[in-house]
Amino acid sequence: MHLNRNVTNHAHAFIIALHESRHEPKICYTLFSNETFEPCLKIKHPLTEMDILGSSYGLVCLSHELGNLDPAIYLCNLSIQKHVVLPPTSILCLPYSKYATIVAFGFHPGLNDYKVVRLLSFFRWSSYIEVEVYSLSTNSWKRIDAIPASIKTLVLHFNQCAFSNGVAYWIMLKEKEATHCLLSFDTDSEVFEEFRLPDAVEPMPYYCKVLISEYKGSICLLQSNLDFRASNHYIDMWVLQEKSFEKLLTVNLPRKWRFNPLAIRMSNELLVEYPCGSHYLCSYNLETKLVTETGIKLAVDCYDDYHVHTYVESLVLLRE
Repeated sequence: MHLNRNVTNHAHAFIIALHESRHEPKICYTLFSNETFEPCLKIKHPLTEMDILGSSYGLVCLSHELGNLDPAIYLCNLSIQKHVVLPPTSILCLPYSKYATIVAFGFHPGLNDYKVVRLLSFFRWSSYIEVEVYSLSTNSWKRIDAIPASIKTLVLHFNQCAFSNGVAYWIMLKEKEATHCLLSFDTDSEVFEEFRLPDAVEPMPYYCKVLISEYKGSICLLQSNLDFRASNHYIDMWVLQEKSFEKLLTVNLPRKWRFNPLAIRMSNELLVEYPCGSHYLCSYNLETKLVTETGIKLAVDCYDDYHVHTYVESLVLLRE
């Protein structure tokens, strides 16, 4: 009841950002007030050496190395300082295997359970993927063996994933066609599904930032774009409806800003990164079109990525 009230009313909610501070430690994950954007909590050692892989319904998912199977993964409740350590992976890798890995984390309301979905994309001798799912209720991993042949050969091409209503999503590359697609995996039915991306998104040039995120119970795709003729930056937003993406809107901000989408908070506010000497976080209301500068100075991780998540207080893991 406490968790559902907070999620529904956006109460006791925060922004988590990899933040560059004036004080020690200089770079760390910090909780900021959802209303005043003032810092509330610095996530100190040992969590400062970790990356936040996701945040959902009062828990955050953390790990030391994003691209490695060996380091442990943690589910942590920051508000009551409780955590669980996930067991080792269920996937066996051959010696000298080369792979990329990405983790999607979220809450499945139908099962009343938290899920961690790890996708491995192998690419040394041949391209194929492996998937495993962790359930908090059983504290165990399950390797997914039934992967269709057309899905098995997809290649992880972007460090982008999302989780909504028990379904994990990734942007994948179809090597033979040299095109991208959205891959989904339902953690209940264990069914994979492939969706075509909007034509306007391809071929995903290097200067365009792509984000997949949950938006009002659906999955949305956001892409920053640059109009070279007008020197204008804008963000296109599509929403997945039924089996295809529908264009929802275009976000235009002041021309002097080159901005990238990072997250969606409170159902209707887009958090974006923009440069102003350093890189800062601002909030754009998708309904009123009002821009709020938070004053939060962002830092980048070792992969040159920004990390911004939303977080809500809960009592989950209270008995752990």
